[in-house]
Amino acid sequence: MINFRFLVAMFALMLVLSPMIQYASAHEDLNSGDESIGNYEVQVATDPEIPSANQPFKLSFRVLNYQSASNLFNSFDTRLSEVDHFRMGIRIYYNNELVSTVPVQDFKGGEWSTNYVFHESGNHVMFVDLYDVGPGGQPLTFIYNISVLDIFGPLFVYIISAGGMACFVLLGWIAITNKRKKVKPKA
Repeated sequence: MINFRFLVAMFALMLVLSPMIQYASAHEDLNSGDESIGNYEVQVATDPEIPSANQPFKLSFRVLNYQSASNLFNSFDTRLSEVDHFRMGIRIYYNNELVSTVPVQDFKGGEWSTNYVFHESGNHVMFVDLYDVGPGGQPLTFIYNISVLDIFGPLFVYIISAGGMACFVLLGWIAITNKRKKVKPKA
């Protein structure tokens, strides 16, 4: 016989612990992406996946050059195609208005990270300018959309998790009650 107190306790435990498992996702991060122009690719990622307004987050960039891969087999290994150094500047727009810039800087290696804070929730458009790599030394501009939520962003995870677990509990309850009806002997 199934102990219903045990099932209720396990459900409560899953309900409490499930929002803590936020980094196990089967989809590509929402605020990560890459764009290629010519032989260059710039990859952008945010940590946490969806930043909250007025909360600091980590903004990471990675610059790849496909010409640096020596042959076709090595071109799939992105570590071989990272640039040695790069010059980059960033312009950030919100509602078609320039809200922030990161001045042009030189970076050693192919990766760069910084902490940043968005002050408004919504969609921010980031123009990443990679200098001295385009035709005639012109900059290449890569465009990314970064979604920012307000302070209630984590609440969404709790609500969806609770709804999913409630669905499974309801289906389990239906299955158990159907078994009980079939097992009852007829008098």
